[in-house]
Amino acid sequence: MSSSDTTTAPYGSWTSPITADVVSGASKRLGGTAVDGSGRLIWLESRPAESGRAVLVLEPQNPGGEAVDITPKEFGVRTLAQEYGGGAFTVSGDVVFFANYKDQRLYKQFISSLDVSPIPLTPDYGGPTVSYADGVLDTRFNRFITVREDRRESSLNPPTTIVSIALGNNNVQGKNFHLTSIAINIKCNCVVQLSEPEVLVGGSDFYAFPRLDPKSERIAWIQWSHPNMPWDKSELWVGYISENGEIHKSVCVAGYDPSVIESPIEPKWSSDGT
Repeated sequence: MSSSDTTTAPYGSWTSPITADVVSGASKRLGGTAVDGSGRLIWLESRPAESGRAVLVLEPQNPGGEAVDITPKEFGVRTLAQEYGGGAFTVSGDVVFFANYKDQRLYKQFISSLDVSPIPLTPDYGGPTVSYADGVLDTRFNRFITVREDRRESSLNPPTTIVSIALGNNNVQGKNFHLTSIAINIKCNCVVQLSEPEVLVGGSDFYAFPRLDPKSERIAWIQWSHPNMPWDKSELWVGYISENGEIHKSVCVAGYDPSVIESPIEPKWSSDGT
């Protein structure tokens, strides 16, 4: 390169063919993973070329085949619960439950019927004022248990609770379902009213990781309060689930001693219920 081809410019002001869009769009970002009822891998993929839209992707049915987008183009899988987000989707058999980024509502979608639009499970509040995260399917009561952050009254210190969302009278794995809790019911092509989620656990500032034991007789969760962050000090609680689905006999099993700094996280039950 000759000296005549060189342009002198103030530090940091020169032009470059390597733009921010080129750098950020060079690769996709992969998030959480899950396995559906047939053993196929599902992963969350954030796409810079689509303004960062997060999409659930299903692995090819046969080696060398094309992966399949589960999430329709008008949806994005992301939750804003507790600012940090959290588990934005859950897979159970042939069903995906996910939080939609634009309206923050929860939706249900059948993997084997991707031509059918996702079905809303939570009310439309006219904007993304209520968020959900870290959900788990409760087959005993045919409901979805999840963490909810409610910013309808205030976004400065919104209450966080663990809530349950009724899924209807029929098994969630079936396609002839009926939403008891506004959504379009595919079975009758009619409009049904979505009910307000029921609060199961509340009182602390923050909640995370509600997890059911194998028989859905007990539930474990993590909670913490200001001024702590979950890695500073948190508590692990376990509650028993009554015959009508309420949580009672709750006990703190870790993090209760103020003289000991504990930060339990991500509780899991073994197959024998311990």
